[in-house]
Amino acid sequence: MREDTVIEYAGKSFTFRFSGGNFTATKSPENGYVLPKIMYVPAERNFSSVVDRPDKFKALPSSLYTFNDEYDKAKIHFANGLALPLNEVRFEYDALNKLAHIVDADQGYRLRLSEASSGFQSTVPLYLVTKYLSDSFAQESDPSISELSLEEQKKLEKEMKAILEDTQIAPDVRQTYLRQPSAKRKPACFINIVEEPEQNLFPASQQRILHALLQYANAIADNQLIMATHSPYLLNYLTLAVKAGQLVSRVTDKQTKADLNSIVPLEAVLHADDLAILEFDDKEGTIKKSGNYNGIPADGNFLNNLLDAGNLEYDALLAIEEAL
Repeated sequence: MREDTVIEYAGKSFTFRFSGGNFTATKSPENGYVLPKIMYVPAERNFSSVVDRPDKFKALPSSLYTFNDEYDKAKIHFANGLALPLNEVRFEYDALNKLAHIVDADQGYRLRLSEASSGFQSTVPLYLVTKYLSDSFAQESDPSISELSLEEQKKLEKEMKAILEDTQIAPDVRQTYLRQPSAKRKPACFINIVEEPEQNLFPASQQRILHALLQYANAIADNQLIMATHSPYLLNYLTLAVKAGQLVSRVTDKQTKADLNSIVPLEAVLHADDLAILEFDDKEGTIKKSGNYNGIPADGNFLNNLLDAGNLEYDALLAIEEAL
């Protein structure tokens, strides 16, 4: 880590800042806190599709163990079948033999997920866990249950501080201890952190899984969707979702609404103020917010610039060919 590294996060309850090798936490002036369920969906999730009992493996990333716990619950919950947003197929789970399947009744095939394409192996765990958690909060969430009073906030802060400052606790044990006070509160919203949602998917399939993620993010006001991506297609599809969000309030007749829904499902539209695109510059080691034009994400983002650079290099090759 460089000496001039600065990392800052401003949340609803606290602002965390790391600068000059020092970490500080400042309480935000807002009162109340809606406890979220935070799910990190790692890029290695296809491992859960090809291995029957990944929990039996040692030395896997801890994030994969945590994700697989939720995936196991989701598989059992949807064991009788769940329509997937890809290729009009269904997911089914044989709980007795612990086997997941991809089923296409129209084509007459039933395929084990471990033998399916890499796109299904990446997408099925992501989609099942996202739907499972989102549906559970949409049906059961009650903000009043998770709204902390001032007295409860102080008590929780005291418990957390004692755990963090106890140098006798091993790091892995500390993480377990930190979960216990939070577990006393019932989560009321869902923060979905997805690494490479486009993994192994054709562009049209990337759009469908994005629409599904946006739909579940929109299910509850306090839900959040955070994605890390290398796909310029996803950025373009996000632009379409924002544009649809600008139009949806102006649509009055059924036919126009149906036309809009055929491009971007109405449940997946985005408002410009709810979207932030951050670009990471690996050479400079900086993160900056991408600009916009009239609320629409700017075309001049890092991924689109790389596409433009490729076109310019092709033009240069044509110029060399012409000279020859």
